[in-house]
Amino acid sequence: MSRSAPIFALLVACSLFGVARAAEPPVADTPIVDRDGKVPAGEAALKSGDCRAAAETYVRAAMADRNPRVARRALGIAGFCKHQPAEWQAAQRLYDLDPENPDALRAVGVAALDVWKIDFARRVFGELIAKPDVEPARAWSEILPPLIDGGEAPAAWRVFGTLVPRKGVEADVLANLAVMACSADALDQCAELLTAARAGDSADEPRLVRLAAMLAVAKGDAERALAEARSLAKIDTANQRFAVVDILLALDRTAEARSELERLGADRALTPEVDRRLALLAFASGDAAEAERRFNARLERKEGAGEALFYLAVLAERAGREEQAMRAYRQLIVAGGGLTVRSRAAQLLLGRGEREAVNALYDDLLRGNADTVIEVEIARANAFTEAGAHDLALNGIDAALERRPQHAQLRYQRAVALDAAGRTAEAVTELEALLVDRPDDATVLNALGYTLADRRMQLPRAEKLIRAALAQRPDNAAFIDSLGWVRYRRGDLKSAAAALERAWRLTRQADIAAHWGEVLWESGARDRARAVWVRALAASPESKPLRAVVDRYTASGKARPTR
Repeated sequence: MSRSAPIFALLVACSLFGVARAAEPPVADTPIVDRDGKVPAGEAALKSGDCRAAAETYVRAAMADRNPRVARRALGIAGFCKHQPAEWQAAQRLYDLDPENPDALRAVGVAALDVWKIDFARRVFGELIAKPDVEPARAWSEILPPLIDGGEAPAAWRVFGTLVPRKGVEADVLANLAVMACSADALDQCAELLTAARAGDSADEPRLVRLAAMLAVAKGDAERALAEARSLAKIDTANQRFAVVDILLALDRTAEARSELERLGADRALTPEVDRRLALLAFASGDAAEAERRFNARLERKEGAGEALFYLAVLAERAGREEQAMRAYRQLIVAGGGLTVRSRAAQLLLGRGEREAVNALYDDLLRGNADTVIEVEIARANAFTEAGAHDLALNGIDAALERRPQHAQLRYQRAVALDAAGRTAEAVTELEALLVDRPDDATVLNALGYTLADRRMQLPRAEKLIRAALAQRPDNAAFIDSLGWVRYRRGDLKSAAAALERAWRLTRQADIAAHWGEVLWESGARDRARAVWVRALAASPESKPLRAVVDRYTASGKARPTR
Protein backbone atom coordinates (compact mmCIF):
# COMPACT_ATOMS: atom_id res chain seq x y z
CA MET A 1 0.00 0.00 0.00
CA SER A 2 1.60 3.24 -1.13
CA ARG A 3 2.45 5.59 1.70
CA SER A 4 1.74 9.27 1.93
CA ALA A 5 5.14 10.91 2.30
CA PRO A 6 5.85 14.60 2.80
CA ILE A 7 7.57 16.21 -0.14
CA PHE A 8 10.48 17.48 1.95
CA ALA A 9 11.06 14.29 3.96
CA LEU A 10 14.66 14.01 2.80
CA LEU A 11 15.47 17.46 4.18
CA VAL A 12 13.87 17.09 7.58
CA ALA A 13 16.18 16.24 10.47
CA CYS A 14 14.63 14.24 13.31
CA SER A 15 15.93 12.83 16.55
CA LEU A 16 16.49 9.09 16.78
CA PHE A 17 16.97 8.90 20.48
CA GLY A 18 14.99 11.26 22.64
CA VAL A 19 11.65 9.97 23.84
CA ALA A 20 9.02 12.63 23.34
CA ARG A 21 8.20 14.41 26.57
CA ALA A 22 5.23 12.70 28.16
CA ALA A 23 2.07 14.71 27.60
CA GLU A 24 0.33 15.81 30.74
CA PRO A 25 -3.42 15.15 30.97
CA PRO A 26 -5.34 18.41 30.56
CA VAL A 27 -6.07 19.98 33.92
CA ALA A 28 -9.15 22.06 34.61
CA ASP A 29 -8.22 25.53 35.86
CA THR A 30 -10.92 25.45 38.54
CA PRO A 31 -13.15 22.58 39.67
CA ILE A 32 -16.08 21.87 37.37
CA VAL A 33 -19.31 20.66 38.96
CA ASP A 34 -22.16 19.17 36.96
CA ARG A 35 -25.63 18.11 38.02
CA ASP A 36 -25.39 14.34 37.92
CA GLY A 37 -21.79 13.57 38.90
CA LYS A 38 -20.48 12.66 35.44
CA VAL A 39 -17.63 15.16 35.65
CA PRO A 40 -16.09 13.58 38.79
CA ALA A 41 -16.53 10.17 37.15
CA GLY A 42 -14.72 11.41 34.03
CA GLU A 43 -11.88 12.83 36.11
CA ALA A 44 -11.58 9.56 38.01
CA ALA A 45 -11.42 7.59 34.76
CA LEU A 46 -8.73 9.93 33.42
CA LYS A 47 -6.69 9.57 36.61
CA SER A 48 -6.94 5.79 36.43
CA GLY A 49 -5.70 5.76 32.84
CA ASP A 50 -9.00 4.74 31.20
CA CYS A 51 -8.90 7.37 28.51
CA ARG A 52 -11.85 6.07 26.53
CA ALA A 53 -14.13 6.09 29.56
CA ALA A 54 -12.90 9.56 30.54
CA ALA A 55 -13.64 11.01 27.10
CA GLU A 56 -17.05 9.36 26.75
CA THR A 57 -18.11 10.21 30.30
CA TYR A 58 -17.15 13.83 29.84
CA VAL A 59 -18.97 14.08 26.53
CA ARG A 60 -22.13 12.74 28.15
CA ALA A 61 -21.71 15.36 30.87
CA ALA A 62 -21.30 18.10 28.25
CA MET A 63 -24.41 17.00 26.39
CA ALA A 64 -26.44 17.20 29.62
CA ASP A 65 -25.03 20.52 30.84
CA ARG A 66 -25.13 23.97 29.26
CA ASN A 67 -21.94 25.13 30.93
CA PRO A 68 -19.39 25.77 28.11
CA ARG A 69 -16.57 24.91 30.50
CA VAL A 70 -17.77 21.32 30.68
CA ALA A 71 -17.83 21.09 26.88
CA ARG A 72 -14.39 22.68 26.63
CA ARG A 73 -13.02 20.20 29.17
CA ALA A 74 -14.66 17.33 27.27
CA LEU A 75 -13.03 18.53 24.05
CA GLY A 76 -9.61 18.74 25.68
CA ILE A 77 -9.84 15.26 27.16
CA ALA A 78 -11.18 13.70 23.97
CA GLY A 79 -8.32 15.23 21.97
CA PHE A 80 -5.74 14.16 24.55
CA CYS A 81 -7.16 10.62 24.48
CA LYS A 82 -7.22 10.44 20.65
CA HIS A 83 -10.92 9.60 20.79
CA GLN A 84 -12.02 11.16 17.52
CA PRO A 85 -15.79 10.49 17.69
CA ALA A 86 -15.90 12.00 21.19
CA GLU A 87 -13.72 14.89 20.02
CA TRP A 88 -16.12 15.69 17.19
CA GLN A 89 -19.18 15.46 19.44
CA ALA A 90 -17.57 17.70 22.05
CA ALA A 91 -16.51 20.20 19.39
CA GLN A 92 -20.06 20.52 18.08
CA ARG A 93 -21.41 20.92 21.59
CA LEU A 94 -18.91 23.67 22.45
CA TYR A 95 -19.75 25.45 19.19
CA ASP A 96 -23.45 25.36 20.07
CA LEU A 97 -22.86 26.65 23.60
CA ASP A 98 -20.16 29.30 23.08
CA PRO A 99 -20.22 30.52 19.45
CA GLU A 100 -19.12 34.08 20.31
CA ASN A 101 -15.93 33.10 22.14
CA PRO A 102 -12.85 33.30 19.84
CA ASP A 103 -10.85 30.88 22.02
CA ALA A 104 -13.66 28.36 21.90
CA LEU A 105 -13.99 28.75 18.13
CA ARG A 106 -10.28 28.15 17.66
CA ALA A 107 -10.44 24.95 19.73
CA VAL A 108 -13.48 23.80 17.76
CA GLY A 109 -11.81 24.57 14.44
CA VAL A 110 -8.64 22.65 15.30
CA ALA A 111 -10.74 19.67 16.41
CA ALA A 112 -12.67 19.79 13.13
CA LEU A 113 -9.37 19.62 11.23
CA ASP A 114 -8.33 16.61 13.30
CA VAL A 115 -11.45 14.67 12.33
CA TRP A 116 -11.38 15.94 8.73
CA LYS A 117 -14.56 18.03 8.84
CA ILE A 118 -13.12 20.51 6.36
CA ASP A 119 -16.22 22.53 5.53
CA PHE A 120 -17.11 22.92 9.20
CA ALA A 121 -13.55 23.99 10.05
CA ARG A 122 -13.58 26.58 7.27
CA ARG A 123 -16.87 27.94 8.55
CA VAL A 124 -15.70 28.13 12.16
CA PHE A 125 -12.38 29.83 11.39
CA GLY A 126 -14.19 32.21 9.06
CA GLU A 127 -16.56 33.19 11.86
CA LEU A 128 -13.64 33.57 14.28
CA ILE A 129 -11.72 35.94 12.05
CA ALA A 130 -14.85 38.01 11.39
CA LYS A 131 -15.48 38.73 15.08
CA PRO A 132 -15.34 42.50 15.75
CA ASP A 133 -12.97 42.02 18.70
CA VAL A 134 -10.53 39.84 16.70
CA GLU A 135 -7.56 41.47 14.99
CA PRO A 136 -7.01 39.35 11.84
CA ALA A 137 -3.24 39.89 11.59
CA ARG A 138 -2.67 38.76 15.16
CA ALA A 139 -5.15 35.89 14.81
CA TRP A 140 -3.41 34.47 11.74
CA SER A 141 -0.02 34.74 13.42
CA GLU A 142 -1.34 32.67 16.34
CA ILE A 143 -3.50 30.14 14.47
CA LEU A 144 -1.21 29.08 11.62
CA PRO A 145 2.19 28.13 13.16
CA PRO A 146 1.07 24.92 14.95
CA LEU A 147 -0.57 23.68 11.75
CA ILE A 148 1.97 24.44 9.04
CA ASP A 149 3.70 21.05 8.91
CA GLY A 150 3.23 17.50 10.06
CA GLY A 151 0.05 15.50 9.79
CA GLU A 152 -2.23 18.51 10.23
CA ALA A 153 -0.93 20.40 7.20
CA PRO A 154 -3.04 18.83 4.39
CA ALA A 155 -6.33 19.47 6.20
CA ALA A 156 -5.18 22.92 7.32
CA TRP A 157 -4.20 23.85 3.77
CA ARG A 158 -7.68 22.89 2.55
CA VAL A 159 -9.05 25.47 4.97
CA PHE A 160 -6.51 28.27 5.17
CA GLY A 161 -5.39 28.10 1.57
CA THR A 162 -8.67 29.74 0.64
CA LEU A 163 -9.43 31.59 3.88
CA VAL A 164 -6.27 33.66 4.43
CA PRO A 165 -6.12 36.72 2.13
CA ARG A 166 -3.00 37.20 0.04
CA LYS A 167 -2.99 40.97 0.48
CA GLY A 168 -3.02 43.05 3.62
CA VAL A 169 -1.35 40.41 5.79
CA GLU A 170 2.17 40.34 7.21
CA ALA A 171 5.02 38.66 5.37
CA ASP A 172 5.42 36.07 8.12
CA VAL A 173 1.78 35.04 7.78
CA LEU A 174 2.37 34.46 4.07
CA ALA A 175 5.56 32.57 4.95
CA ASN A 176 3.65 30.27 7.29
CA LEU A 177 1.06 29.71 4.62
CA ALA A 178 3.83 28.91 2.12
CA VAL A 179 5.27 26.27 4.44
CA MET A 180 1.79 24.82 4.87
CA ALA A 181 1.30 24.66 1.10
CA CYS A 182 4.64 22.89 0.61
CA SER A 183 3.83 20.48 3.45
CA ALA A 184 0.52 19.74 1.72
CA ASP A 185 2.33 19.00 -1.57
CA ALA A 186 1.06 22.08 -3.40
CA LEU A 187 4.34 23.41 -4.76
CA ASP A 188 2.99 25.98 -7.21
CA GLN A 189 0.94 27.68 -4.50
CA CYS A 190 3.92 27.42 -2.16
CA ALA A 191 6.07 29.22 -4.70
CA GLU A 192 3.53 32.02 -5.17
CA LEU A 193 3.18 32.56 -1.44
CA LEU A 194 6.91 32.46 -0.93
CA THR A 195 7.44 35.14 -3.58
CA ALA A 196 4.85 37.33 -1.87
CA ALA A 197 6.42 36.75 1.54
CA ARG A 198 9.91 37.63 0.29
CA ALA A 199 8.57 40.86 -1.15
CA GLY A 200 7.48 41.91 2.34
CA ASP A 201 9.33 42.61 5.55
CA SER A 202 9.84 39.20 7.15
CA ALA A 203 11.33 38.86 10.61
CA ASP A 204 12.94 35.56 9.59
CA GLU A 205 14.67 35.95 6.24
CA PRO A 206 16.80 32.78 6.61
CA ARG A 207 13.66 30.66 6.87
CA LEU A 208 12.36 32.07 3.59
CA VAL A 209 15.66 31.50 1.81
CA ARG A 210 15.86 27.92 3.09
CA LEU A 211 12.31 27.25 1.96
CA ALA A 212 13.15 28.68 -1.46
CA ALA A 213 16.14 26.33 -1.73
CA MET A 214 14.04 23.32 -0.72
CA LEU A 215 11.31 24.31 -3.14
CA ALA A 216 13.81 24.59 -5.99
CA VAL A 217 15.05 21.07 -5.20
CA ALA A 218 11.52 19.72 -5.31
CA LYS A 219 10.90 21.43 -8.63
CA GLY A 220 14.15 20.10 -10.09
CA ASP A 221 15.86 23.49 -10.44
CA ALA A 222 19.33 22.59 -9.18
CA GLU A 223 20.97 25.89 -10.15
CA ARG A 224 18.37 27.93 -8.27
CA ALA A 225 18.53 25.60 -5.27
CA LEU A 226 22.29 25.98 -4.94
CA ALA A 227 22.16 29.74 -5.44
CA GLU A 228 19.63 30.03 -2.60
CA ALA A 229 21.75 27.75 -0.41
CA ARG A 230 24.86 29.85 -0.96
CA SER A 231 22.87 32.96 -0.12
CA LEU A 232 21.56 31.30 3.03
CA ALA A 233 25.07 30.36 4.17
CA LYS A 234 26.10 34.01 3.85
CA ILE A 235 23.15 35.66 5.60
CA ASP A 236 23.06 33.20 8.52
CA THR A 237 26.66 32.23 9.14
CA ALA A 238 25.92 31.14 12.69
CA ASN A 239 23.39 28.44 11.81
CA GLN A 240 23.59 27.68 8.08
CA ARG A 241 27.25 26.90 7.31
CA PHE A 242 26.14 23.53 5.92
CA ALA A 243 23.29 24.82 3.77
CA VAL A 244 25.08 24.03 0.51
CA VAL A 245 25.90 20.51 1.72
CA ASP A 246 22.25 19.91 2.61
CA ILE A 247 21.07 20.98 -0.83
CA LEU A 248 23.73 18.99 -2.66
CA LEU A 249 22.60 15.90 -0.78
CA ALA A 250 18.97 16.65 -1.55
CA LEU A 251 19.97 16.86 -5.22
CA ASP A 252 21.71 13.46 -4.90
CA ARG A 253 25.08 15.02 -5.74
CA THR A 254 26.99 13.13 -3.09
CA ALA A 255 30.49 13.55 -4.49
CA GLU A 256 30.10 17.33 -4.52
CA ALA A 257 28.62 17.24 -1.03
CA ARG A 258 31.64 15.30 0.21
CA SER A 259 34.00 17.82 -1.40
CA GLU A 260 32.13 20.70 0.21
CA LEU A 261 32.33 19.00 3.60
CA GLU A 262 36.06 18.50 3.22
CA ARG A 263 36.43 22.18 2.33
CA LEU A 264 34.45 23.19 5.43
CA GLY A 265 36.60 20.86 7.53
CA ALA A 266 39.50 23.28 7.15
CA ASP A 267 37.76 25.35 9.82
CA ARG A 268 38.70 23.58 13.06
CA ALA A 269 35.57 24.88 14.78
CA LEU A 270 33.48 22.91 12.27
CA THR A 271 35.53 19.69 12.41
CA PRO A 272 33.22 17.72 14.76
CA GLU A 273 30.14 18.45 12.66
CA VAL A 274 32.01 17.79 9.43
CA ASP A 275 33.13 14.40 10.80
CA ARG A 276 29.55 13.61 11.79
CA ARG A 277 28.19 14.47 8.36
CA LEU A 278 30.90 12.51 6.56
CA ALA A 279 29.98 9.48 8.66
CA LEU A 280 26.31 9.89 7.82
CA LEU A 281 27.14 10.35 4.15
CA ALA A 282 29.17 7.15 4.09
CA PHE A 283 26.29 5.32 5.75
CA ALA A 284 23.69 6.68 3.30
CA SER A 285 25.94 5.85 0.34
CA GLY A 286 26.30 2.23 1.39
CA ASP A 287 30.01 2.51 2.24
CA ALA A 288 29.80 0.35 5.36
CA ALA A 289 33.54 0.18 6.07
CA GLU A 290 33.99 3.96 5.93
CA ALA A 291 30.84 4.59 7.96
CA GLU A 292 31.91 2.10 10.63
CA ARG A 293 35.40 3.60 10.84
CA ARG A 294 34.07 7.14 11.22
CA PHE A 295 31.32 6.29 13.75
CA ASN A 296 33.79 4.26 15.85
CA ALA A 297 36.12 7.25 15.89
CA ARG A 298 33.28 9.50 17.04
CA LEU A 299 32.34 7.01 19.73
CA GLU A 300 35.91 6.92 21.01
CA ARG A 301 35.99 10.71 21.12
CA LYS A 302 32.60 10.73 22.87
CA GLU A 303 31.15 12.92 20.13
CA GLY A 304 27.48 12.20 19.59
CA ALA A 305 27.85 8.85 21.31
CA GLY A 306 24.18 7.91 21.11
CA GLU A 307 23.95 8.59 17.39
CA ALA A 308 27.23 6.83 16.68
CA LEU A 309 26.17 3.78 18.68
CA PHE A 310 22.88 3.58 16.80
CA TYR A 311 24.48 3.62 13.35
CA LEU A 312 27.13 1.15 14.43
CA ALA A 313 24.32 -1.13 15.60
CA VAL A 314 22.58 -0.87 12.22
CA LEU A 315 25.85 -1.61 10.44
CA ALA A 316 26.43 -4.62 12.70
CA GLU A 317 22.92 -5.83 11.99
CA ARG A 318 23.45 -5.52 8.25
CA ALA A 319 26.70 -7.47 8.53
CA GLY A 320 24.95 -10.30 10.37
CA ARG A 321 26.43 -9.47 13.78
CA GLU A 322 23.04 -9.58 15.45
CA GLU A 323 24.20 -10.04 19.04
CA GLN A 324 26.41 -6.96 18.79
CA ALA A 325 23.56 -4.97 17.30
CA MET A 326 21.11 -6.11 19.95
CA ARG A 327 23.47 -5.15 22.78
CA ALA A 328 23.78 -1.67 21.33
CA TYR A 329 20.02 -1.29 20.88
CA ARG A 330 19.43 -2.39 24.48
CA GLN A 331 22.00 0.13 25.68
CA LEU A 332 20.24 2.89 23.74
CA ILE A 333 16.83 1.85 25.05
CA VAL A 334 18.07 2.00 28.64
CA ALA A 335 19.36 5.50 27.87
CA GLY A 336 15.90 6.57 26.65
CA GLY A 337 15.90 5.40 23.05
CA GLY A 338 12.64 6.11 21.28
CA LEU A 339 10.55 4.55 18.54
CA THR A 340 13.24 4.21 15.86
CA VAL A 341 15.64 2.33 18.13
CA ARG A 342 12.90 0.09 19.50
CA SER A 343 11.61 -0.78 16.05
CA ARG A 344 15.08 -1.92 14.99
CA ALA A 345 15.38 -4.02 18.14
CA ALA A 346 11.90 -5.42 17.56
CA GLN A 347 12.87 -6.84 14.18
CA LEU A 348 15.80 -8.69 15.72
CA LEU A 349 13.66 -10.02 18.55
CA LEU A 350 10.98 -11.18 16.12
CA GLY A 351 13.64 -13.04 14.16
CA ARG A 352 14.26 -15.00 17.35
CA GLY A 353 10.56 -15.55 17.97
CA GLU A 354 10.53 -13.34 21.08
CA ARG A 355 7.13 -11.79 20.50
CA GLU A 356 6.35 -10.97 24.11
CA ALA A 357 9.61 -9.07 24.37
CA VAL A 358 8.56 -7.01 21.34
CA ASN A 359 5.26 -6.11 22.97
CA ALA A 360 7.12 -5.12 26.12
CA LEU A 361 9.33 -2.75 24.09
CA TYR A 362 6.34 -0.87 22.74
CA ASP A 363 4.28 -1.04 25.93
CA ASP A 364 7.13 0.57 27.84
CA LEU A 365 7.15 3.46 25.37
CA LEU A 366 3.41 3.96 25.77
CA ARG A 367 3.49 4.52 29.52
CA GLY A 368 2.74 8.16 30.21
CA ASN A 369 3.30 9.11 26.57
CA ALA A 370 -0.16 9.93 25.26
CA ASP A 371 1.09 12.21 22.50
CA THR A 372 2.71 9.35 20.58
CA VAL A 373 0.30 6.52 21.30
CA ILE A 374 -0.97 6.26 17.72
CA GLU A 375 2.55 6.27 16.25
CA VAL A 376 3.65 3.57 18.70
CA GLU A 377 0.69 1.31 17.93
CA ILE A 378 1.27 1.70 14.20
CA ALA A 379 4.98 0.92 14.62
CA ARG A 380 4.10 -2.20 16.62
CA ALA A 381 1.71 -3.38 13.92
CA ASN A 382 4.29 -2.71 11.20
CA ALA A 383 6.91 -4.70 13.10
CA PHE A 384 4.63 -7.74 13.33
CA THR A 385 3.53 -7.34 9.71
CA GLU A 386 7.15 -7.19 8.51
CA ALA A 387 7.84 -10.40 10.41
CA GLY A 388 4.83 -12.14 8.86
CA ALA A 389 2.99 -12.28 12.20
CA HIS A 390 -0.20 -10.96 10.66
CA ASP A 391 -2.55 -12.15 13.40
CA LEU A 392 -0.52 -10.31 16.03
CA ALA A 393 -0.47 -7.15 13.92
CA LEU A 394 -4.25 -7.22 13.50
CA ASN A 395 -4.88 -8.12 17.14
CA GLY A 396 -2.76 -5.17 18.22
CA ILE A 397 -4.55 -2.73 15.94
CA ASP A 398 -7.96 -4.06 17.00
CA ALA A 399 -6.99 -3.62 20.65
CA ALA A 400 -5.81 -0.08 19.94
CA LEU A 401 -9.11 0.67 18.18
CA GLU A 402 -10.98 -0.58 21.21
CA ARG A 403 -9.19 2.08 23.26
CA ARG A 404 -9.32 4.77 20.53
CA PRO A 405 -12.49 3.91 18.60
CA GLN A 406 -12.72 4.81 14.93
CA HIS A 407 -9.37 6.60 14.90
CA ALA A 408 -8.63 7.25 11.22
CA GLN A 409 -4.92 6.38 11.31
CA LEU A 410 -5.58 3.11 13.12
CA ARG A 411 -8.31 2.18 10.64
CA TYR A 412 -5.92 2.93 7.80
CA GLN A 413 -3.28 0.74 9.45
CA ARG A 414 -5.82 -2.03 9.87
CA ALA A 415 -6.36 -1.97 6.10
CA VAL A 416 -2.59 -2.12 5.57
CA ALA A 417 -2.33 -5.14 7.87
CA LEU A 418 -5.25 -6.91 6.23
CA ASP A 419 -3.79 -6.41 2.77
CA ALA A 420 -0.38 -7.67 3.89
CA ALA A 421 -2.08 -10.76 5.33
CA GLY A 422 -3.61 -11.55 1.94
CA ARG A 423 -7.06 -10.45 3.03
CA THR A 424 -7.33 -7.80 0.33
CA ALA A 425 -11.11 -7.86 0.05
CA GLU A 426 -11.38 -6.99 3.75
CA ALA A 427 -8.72 -4.29 3.34
CA VAL A 428 -10.70 -2.73 0.52
CA THR A 429 -13.87 -2.86 2.62
CA GLU A 430 -12.06 -1.08 5.46
CA LEU A 431 -10.79 1.64 3.13
CA GLU A 432 -14.19 2.04 1.49
CA ALA A 433 -15.75 2.59 4.93
CA LEU A 434 -13.02 5.09 5.84
CA LEU A 435 -13.65 6.93 2.59
CA VAL A 436 -17.34 7.26 3.47
CA ASP A 437 -16.33 9.05 6.68
CA ARG A 438 -13.61 11.13 4.98
CA PRO A 439 -14.79 11.42 1.37
CA ASP A 440 -12.21 13.95 0.23
CA ASP A 441 -9.21 12.81 2.27
CA ALA A 442 -6.46 12.45 -0.33
CA THR A 443 -4.55 9.89 1.74
CA VAL A 444 -7.55 7.56 1.82
CA LEU A 445 -8.31 8.13 -1.87
CA ASN A 446 -4.74 7.20 -2.75
CA ALA A 447 -4.62 4.20 -0.42
CA LEU A 448 -7.77 2.70 -1.88
CA GLY A 449 -6.71 3.46 -5.45
CA TYR A 450 -3.25 2.00 -4.99
CA THR A 451 -4.55 -1.14 -3.28
CA LEU A 452 -6.98 -1.78 -6.13
CA ALA A 453 -4.26 -1.15 -8.71
CA ASP A 454 -1.67 -3.31 -6.99
CA ARG A 455 -4.11 -6.22 -6.82
CA ARG A 456 -5.33 -5.65 -10.41
CA MET A 457 -8.84 -4.80 -9.29
CA GLN A 458 -11.12 -2.17 -10.85
CA LEU A 459 -8.24 -0.45 -12.64
CA PRO A 460 -10.27 2.41 -14.18
CA ARG A 461 -11.73 3.27 -10.77
CA ALA A 462 -8.33 2.89 -9.14
CA GLU A 463 -6.87 5.49 -11.49
CA LYS A 464 -9.80 7.82 -10.90
CA LEU A 465 -9.27 7.64 -7.13
CA ILE A 466 -5.54 8.28 -7.44
CA ARG A 467 -6.08 11.24 -9.74
CA ALA A 468 -8.60 12.66 -7.27
CA ALA A 469 -5.92 12.45 -4.57
CA LEU A 470 -3.41 14.17 -6.84
CA ALA A 471 -5.88 16.94 -7.61
CA GLN A 472 -5.61 17.90 -3.94
CA ARG A 473 -1.90 17.22 -3.44
CA PRO A 474 -0.35 17.33 -6.92
CA ASP A 475 3.26 16.99 -5.80
CA ASN A 476 2.95 14.13 -3.32
CA ALA A 477 5.56 11.52 -4.23
CA ALA A 478 3.55 8.56 -2.94
CA PHE A 479 0.50 9.60 -4.95
CA ILE A 480 2.61 10.11 -8.08
CA ASP A 481 4.08 6.65 -7.49
CA SER A 482 0.53 5.27 -7.31
CA LEU A 483 -0.34 6.95 -10.61
CA GLY A 484 2.72 5.44 -12.25
CA TRP A 485 1.83 2.01 -10.88
CA VAL A 486 -1.76 2.08 -12.08
CA ARG A 487 -0.63 3.24 -15.53
CA TYR A 488 1.78 0.30 -15.56
CA ARG A 489 -0.99 -2.07 -14.57
CA ARG A 490 -3.02 -0.68 -17.47
CA GLY A 491 -0.20 -1.28 -19.95
CA ASP A 492 1.02 2.30 -20.45
CA LEU A 493 4.74 1.87 -19.77
CA LYS A 494 5.77 5.27 -21.12
CA SER A 495 3.57 7.40 -18.85
CA ALA A 496 4.21 4.98 -15.96
CA ALA A 497 7.98 5.45 -16.24
CA ALA A 498 7.66 9.25 -16.41
CA ALA A 499 5.49 9.37 -13.26
CA LEU A 500 7.70 6.97 -11.33
CA GLU A 501 10.87 8.86 -12.22
CA ARG A 502 9.29 12.06 -10.93
CA ALA A 503 8.24 10.33 -7.72
CA TRP A 504 11.78 8.99 -7.23
CA ARG A 505 13.32 12.42 -7.76
CA LEU A 506 11.07 13.83 -5.05
CA THR A 507 11.86 11.38 -2.24
CA ARG A 508 14.10 8.48 -3.41
CA GLN A 509 12.18 5.94 -1.38
CA ALA A 510 13.03 2.29 -1.85
CA ASP A 511 9.52 1.16 -2.77
CA ILE A 512 9.37 3.81 -5.50
CA ALA A 513 12.72 2.60 -6.83
CA ALA A 514 11.30 -0.93 -6.93
CA HIS A 515 8.37 0.24 -9.06
CA TRP A 516 10.43 2.46 -11.33
CA GLY A 517 13.08 -0.20 -11.91
CA GLU A 518 10.43 -2.77 -12.81
CA VAL A 519 8.86 -0.46 -15.38
CA LEU A 520 12.27 0.39 -16.83
CA TRP A 521 13.11 -3.31 -17.10
CA GLU A 522 9.81 -4.10 -18.79
CA SER A 523 10.44 -1.18 -21.17
CA GLY A 524 13.77 -2.71 -22.22
CA ALA A 525 15.99 -0.30 -20.25
CA ARG A 526 17.57 -3.03 -18.13
CA ASP A 527 20.88 -1.33 -17.46
CA ARG A 528 19.10 1.74 -16.20
CA ALA A 529 16.81 -0.42 -14.05
CA ARG A 530 19.85 -2.08 -12.48
CA ALA A 531 21.41 1.34 -11.80
CA VAL A 532 18.25 2.53 -10.04
CA TRP A 533 18.09 -0.60 -7.92
CA VAL A 534 21.79 -0.45 -6.99
CA ARG A 535 21.44 3.17 -5.92
CA ALA A 536 18.34 2.42 -3.82
CA LEU A 537 19.79 -0.72 -2.26
CA ALA A 538 22.86 1.19 -1.10
CA ALA A 539 20.66 3.48 0.97
CA SER A 540 17.96 0.95 1.94
CA PRO A 541 19.40 -2.57 1.92
CA GLU A 542 16.71 -3.87 4.30
CA SER A 543 13.81 -2.93 2.01
CA LYS A 544 11.88 -6.15 1.45
CA PRO A 545 9.77 -4.83 -1.48
CA LEU A 546 12.91 -3.64 -3.24
CA ARG A 547 14.80 -6.87 -2.56
CA ALA A 548 11.88 -8.93 -3.83
CA VAL A 549 11.72 -7.06 -7.13
CA VAL A 550 15.47 -7.14 -7.67
CA ASP A 551 15.62 -10.87 -6.94
CA ARG A 552 12.68 -11.62 -9.20
CA TYR A 553 14.20 -9.81 -12.17
CA THR A 554 17.90 -10.42 -11.78
CA ALA A 555 18.37 -13.77 -10.02
CA SER A 556 17.84 -15.76 -13.21
CA GLY A 557 18.47 -12.94 -15.65
CA LYS A 558 14.94 -13.29 -16.94
CA ALA A 559 12.14 -10.79 -16.73
CA ARG A 560 9.19 -12.04 -14.73
CA PRO A 561 6.73 -9.15 -14.72
CA THR A 562 3.92 -8.70 -12.23
CA ARG A 563 1.79 -6.69 -14.62
